[in-house]
Amino acid sequence: MTVSRPTLETPQQPVLAGELPRRATWFELFGDLVFVAAVGQATHRIGGHPHAASIAAAAALFVPLWWTWVLYAVRANRADRDLTVQRLLTTAGLAAVTGMAVHLGGVGHDRGADAGFVVSYLCARAGVAALYLRDLRHEPRLRRIAASYLTGSAVTAAIWLAATFALDGPARYVAWGVAMTAELALPLLAGRRLADSPSDAEHLRERFGLFTIIVLGETVLGFTNGLVTAETAPAAALTGAAAFALAAGLWWSYFSASSTRPGAHDAVASGGRHMHVYVFGHLPIQLALAVTGGAVGAAVATTTSHLNTALAACVLGGTAVFLTSTALVRASFTGLREPVVLIRFVTAAATLCLLPAVGRLPVAATLAAPAALLAASVVAEAPGHRRRLVP
Repeated sequence: MTVSRPTLETPQQPVLAGELPRRATWFELFGDLVFVAAVGQATHRIGGHPHAASIAAAAALFVPLWWTWVLYAVRANRADRDLTVQRLLTTAGLAAVTGMAVHLGGVGHDRGADAGFVVSYLCARAGVAALYLRDLRHEPRLRRIAASYLTGSAVTAAIWLAATFALDGPARYVAWGVAMTAELALPLLAGRRLADSPSDAEHLRERFGLFTIIVLGETVLGFTNGLVTAETAPAAALTGAAAFALAAGLWWSYFSASSTRPGAHDAVASGGRHMHVYVFGHLPIQLALAVTGGAVGAAVATTTSHLNTALAACVLGGTAVFLTSTALVRASFTGLREPVVLIRFVTAAATLCLLPAVGRLPVAATLAAPAALLAASVVAEAPGHRRRLVP
C-alpha cells in the first residue's frame, strides 16, 4: 500500500484526541519497574540454589506476582483515567508489591517471611479493590465485575490468612495453592460479566508485551551477572555468547508472533474465550521465560563442564513450554493448522529431544542448541508473519 505525502493541495486532516490509539502511560511503566524487582527475586532463587525444590518454589511464587501484575494491568485497561487519586491508590498497592519482593527470598525458610509475603500480597490486591470501588463512580458497567472480584477476593484472602497463621509445613503451602487456584478461576466464573466491562485490546496487548520484556530482562541480567562472576574463565565468553543468542531468540520469537495487523486481536476486548486464552496463556509463557532466565544466569556462572539435570530442564524445558504456549495462544486466533503454530510445536519437540544429551553437552552447547532451534523457527515462520501483517 502506497502512502502519499501531504501537499499544499491535499492538506492533512487534524487527528481527533478520541481517535488516538491508547498507549501505556508513564505511570504504568513506573509500576512495571516495581515488578522488575519482584520478578528478579524469584529468578534469583533459581540461580542461587539450582536444584529441583528451589526451582519449583520459585516457579510457584512467580504466580502470585504475575497475577498481581495482571490485576493492575487489566483494571487500568478497563477504567484508568490517570488521575491523581488513582495514582495514589496504585502507588500504595505498588508499595505492597515491594513488600512481596522483600520477603520472597525467605518464603519456605522463615515463618516471618511467609507472613510478610502473604500480607503484602493481600495488601497489593486490596489496592486493586480500592481502585475498582472508585471506578464505579464513573463507569457503572464495572459494577458486576467489581462485585465478583471483591467477593471472590474476600473468600480467598481468608484462606491465605488462615493457612499462613494456623497451618505449618506442607499443609500451609497446599492451602496457598488452593487459594491461588481459586483466584485464577474467578475470571472464568465471572463469565458474561466480563463482556459487560470496557476493554482496549491493543493497549492490553502492549501491556503484556512490556511485561514480557521485563521477564526477558532477567535473562539478560542473569547471564551478565554470570559473566561478572565467571570473570576470566576460559569458556565464559562462549557461554555468554550462547546465552545472549538464546535471549535474543526468545525475544524475536515472541514479538514476531505478536506483530500482527491492527485489529487482529480485537476479539480479546469481548471478554470471552479469546480474552481468557490470551491472558492466562501468558502465565506459562512468562513463567517459562522467568525459569529459563534464572537457569541461564546460573549456567553462565557455573564452573562445571556440564549442567545438572535441573538447570538443563529449566533451559530446554522452559524454551519448549514458551514455544508451545505462544503457539496455543496464536492458535486461538488463527487455528491449530496455521503454519506458524505447527512450526512452533515442531521446534518445541526438537528442543525437548535434546534433554537426554545434556549430560554429554558442554554448557555453551546446551544454551546454543535451543538458540539455534529458535533461530531456525524464526526464519521458517517469517512468511506466515508477513501474511498476518497484511490487512
